[in-house]
Amino acid sequence: MNKKVSILIPLYNAEQYIAETITSIINQSYTNIELIMVDDGSTDNSYELAKAYASENVKVFQQANKGACAARNKALELSTGDYIVFFDADDIMYKDKIKKQMELVEKYGDDYIYSSQWIPFKGDVPTIFSPKTVIDNDFESPIDWLTTSWPDKSGAVGIWLTPRQLIEQAGKWDETIVMNDDGEYFFRVLLKSNGVKFADNAYLFYRRDVATSITKTYSYKKASDILKTYISYEKILELKDTTEVRKALAFNYAKFIYIYHKKEKELVNIAWQRMEQLNVDEKWKIGGKKFQLLCQLIGFKNALKLKK
Repeated sequence: MNKKVSILIPLYNAEQYIAETITSIINQSYTNIELIMVDDGSTDNSYELAKAYASENVKVFQQANKGACAARNKALELSTGDYIVFFDADDIMYKDKIKKQMELVEKYGDDYIYSSQWIPFKGDVPTIFSPKTVIDNDFESPIDWLTTSWPDKSGAVGIWLTPRQLIEQAGKWDETIVMNDDGEYFFRVLLKSNGVKFADNAYLFYRRDVATSITKTYSYKKASDILKTYISYEKILELKDTTEVRKALAFNYAKFIYIYHKKEKELVNIAWQRMEQLNVDEKWKIGGKKFQLLCQLIGFKNALKLKK
């Protein structure tokens, strides 16, 4: 199989990392790749640095600052590949990542979405790879991947290789949200698939502590967007309504309440209401070890009162 893979990067003020990211992509052992970068109004030298790599297979575009989701939608519109990988401008792609995933595509076809392991790092790219986590497996149902990932291990955007037909069915990135946009987007994509196929020895190296990361600052808008995406996940109950699914959904709200209980009373009240409507009883494993122990002993709500 030699079908084209489009790797799409929203680029914004990543001058410190973009050269290393591009190099990791153009050095892939799978060669039928196009790299499309859309600079989203960077104020540093990101665009100039990326432009230096421009070629027949590496294309760099510019737009006024509209946000990462708009840049991804633009890159998707400009892409021509049969398979799509959304990637961040500060992450690193292991040399065999696309090759290993495309080997699975040849075996299973275009009704599945293909994942890989992501390894967080600071400083130098790891040479020793950490053990696999709970999401680093095949899942015969995309719902099972979602309900496993929410309480235990979320997925980074760059782990996925997705057939274009699933992308087209799921629709565009939601340009109105700025936080958990990848969670909301791949929730829709996953539910269009027949399941998840995991590629062994295919890695995404996920850079931690990036100074310009959107997660570094707080705003009401960001908190509101997170809650909005968690509420959107409840659509899953139309497909599968079990205690385990409800627990996974409720965990999202519990996590939100734990993080924002001192900052956003109105949003936290909404999260409490949504969680209570799910009607599950769980001693959530959230926060540090002492807080988790309190949850086990007196329940999440009482532990939170003591924390206050």
